[in-house]
Amino acid sequence: MYQNERNETYMTKTVESPLMKKRDSWYDNAKAFLIICVVIGHLANGTFSTATDWVRALQRFIYVFHMPAFMIISGRFAKKRVDRGDWATVISKMIVPYLIFQTAFLVLYSALNATPSKFNYFNPLFGLWYFLNVAIYTIFTTYLKKFKWLFPVSLVAAVLIGFGASTLFGGFHRIVAFYPFFLFGYYTAGMKLDFCKKIPFRIACYVAFFGLGIYILRHTFEHSWGLLCMNQNYAEIMRDMAKRGSDWALMETVAHCILRYIVGFASFFMIMGMMPTKKWFFSYIGKYSVYVYVLHSMLIIILRELDADFDLLRVLSNHFLLMIYCFSGIPISFILASKPVRKLTSFFVEPNFDIKRVIKRLAGTDRNQEVK
Repeated sequence: MYQNERNETYMTKTVESPLMKKRDSWYDNAKAFLIICVVIGHLANGTFSTATDWVRALQRFIYVFHMPAFMIISGRFAKKRVDRGDWATVISKMIVPYLIFQTAFLVLYSALNATPSKFNYFNPLFGLWYFLNVAIYTIFTTYLKKFKWLFPVSLVAAVLIGFGASTLFGGFHRIVAFYPFFLFGYYTAGMKLDFCKKIPFRIACYVAFFGLGIYILRHTFEHSWGLLCMNQNYAEIMRDMAKRGSDWALMETVAHCILRYIVGFASFFMIMGMMPTKKWFFSYIGKYSVYVYVLHSMLIIILRELDADFDLLRVLSNHFLLMIYCFSGIPISFILASKPVRKLTSFFVEPNFDIKRVIKRLAGTDRNQEVK
């Protein structure tokens, strides 16, 4: 009887495993596109001393859509963990890696003689705020989802947070600001979004995407960088705009903030409408986007600190070289997600840590089971 139960269990796993392991290439393609945009955006962001208007326009264009869309996708894929209250997976797969990355980035800064002056584990270093945000969202939404009006309340809170006397400490301002995007993904996780795959909608998405790009190119300096990054309060945004000759009133700034959310939500559908639904040669970048995110962040830190010390980017003195530098983010993404790089860095990027196993070992339950 025991043997039969084992065989039935094995057969069940054999039948279910292909389904469990089946990936949605549509979302892999979207994540691949978005993470490539992240890399290009960070490369372009380091060329302020030599950047021309089109580079600044490229930065702002990317920042309009890439993180809102990423957060919405994260919310969709976090639904099962949220509904199960799966703290253990969040700790093992997100919080522990975040602590490792934060420590590693500090060591990297120190090696480059650029140790951050206010280092702590609640103030994410370059690029790591995303990991902290998604971890916090996943844990807290398990309890907050009980409130009927959570999504509209999160939107109101995100708008009101800008009225604060100063930007919230560390990454907490972004935690409030990006939460509506995560919740939107969570609440729409059950929707198949088949309308995004219809030809008319796809055509409209391409037109809207390129139209948005042209608009940003023509109005590059009419948008606040802090508003696009969602890491500044209204007073700081108004001071930033005043330096560039645009005197935004408070309510005008609030209106831009609301418009920023509308465009952010629309961007998700725009991206999904443009992405192919089947597996392509670049789909693996989306599947292993965490490798690109972490490893490119370290590369950017090194480039920026070396540039600060030796002015390396001074060679980017013409449009052609700037274009090569910025769009090198494309081959960099392919390389960082490649199998050889993953094999070399998996111990760091995806550490084999299971909080459940650790607790069992500490409690001695594993040993008791082995004895039985």
